[in-house]
Amino acid sequence: MKRLAFISDLELRASGGGSYAVNFNAFRELEKCFSVTYHGPLSARPPLMEMGISKLRRKILRRPSQFHYFSPATLDGNARNVERTIPPECDAVFFRSAARWCRWRPTLPYFIYLDAGFHTFFHNTFDPGLFKKEDMERIFMEEAAFLEGAAGVFFESGWGLEMTRIAYGLTGDHYQAVGRGGVIEPPSEDRWDGELRLLSVALNFRQKGGDIILDAYKRLKPEHPELTWHVVGAAPEGNWQSVPGIVHEGVLRPDQPDDRERLENLYAGSFLLVHPTREDVNPLVLTEASYFGCPVVSVERFAIPELVRDGETGILLDFPADPDAVADAIHKLLSDPETYGGMRLRARELALKDSSWDSIGHAMAERIRFVL
Repeated sequence: MKRLAFISDLELRASGGGSYAVNFNAFRELEKCFSVTYHGPLSARPPLMEMGISKLRRKILRRPSQFHYFSPATLDGNARNVERTIPPECDAVFFRSAARWCRWRPTLPYFIYLDAGFHTFFHNTFDPGLFKKEDMERIFMEEAAFLEGAAGVFFESGWGLEMTRIAYGLTGDHYQAVGRGGVIEPPSEDRWDGELRLLSVALNFRQKGGDIILDAYKRLKPEHPELTWHVVGAAPEGNWQSVPGIVHEGVLRPDQPDDRERLENLYAGSFLLVHPTREDVNPLVLTEASYFGCPVVSVERFAIPELVRDGETGILLDFPADPDAVADAIHKLLSDPETYGGMRLRARELALKDSSWDSIGHAMAERIRFVL
């Protein structure tokens, strides 16, 4: 059996956000086909002086600074950590993410699984004017070279692959969009009992559009008094406690049996998952909701159109979404039970077909076996 070293910047656990869940499941799938050793978290901490100078320039002096998490010293530290960690008997190395490992000099074939390139993440998340252009270009060039040198690169979505290919001018034929599954296992059937419950799941309330949902919910509640909204993750912001029917469920950890059961029951009993996100790549919660037959209201942005088919498994809104558009989409489905029922059937059907960890693991293993 071929031996792989799995390199990550995360602990091996299923909870803590989508990145942990995907990391955990990718490792679990590879274990089915190879002898895999897990090594993480391996990221080096940026030098304190670099961090201090970077924050001083950006936050106090209002001048562009270095992206210190991927500074030359930090990347060199990551490379040393990888080099001294890889067991001598390994046949290949498997990296979860790319940019932070890009200064490792390969002595073995290596493979990468990521959501999108750092260029995409950076422009989704930051104001480019806050960072030195030449420093960012250095990181982009180093990551591009690392991707091109890999024996196989697996993206979670076609969108992530295409954005990275365009940004870096990638030319290799070793790139694949293999997909991404959920951490919650699909149930055997749709168990929705007709309750009109809205659900949102996010560790960052505003980033994922929680404030937009709150305004939309306030507009809907007088006409639909039976409607409720359950918030998983970060606590709602604003005057939510004065609005009837809003329940904060707190952070639920899928690796804890009680929390997992509560989360599964919330997915199973919800009318809609509402996710008018401002910043995302490939949201895990959309897949998990669909496993349970729960349609989604979200935005036509990022990799979301690969997870939600507009008018078929949910409703996708123009980006950025506003409360009126979210309220109108929810009202439309509340008022049309026939269309809504078809969405539930189709959402579950497509999620089980397209977002199976078995099929994702098979695709990655097939490429790895071919190379080795």
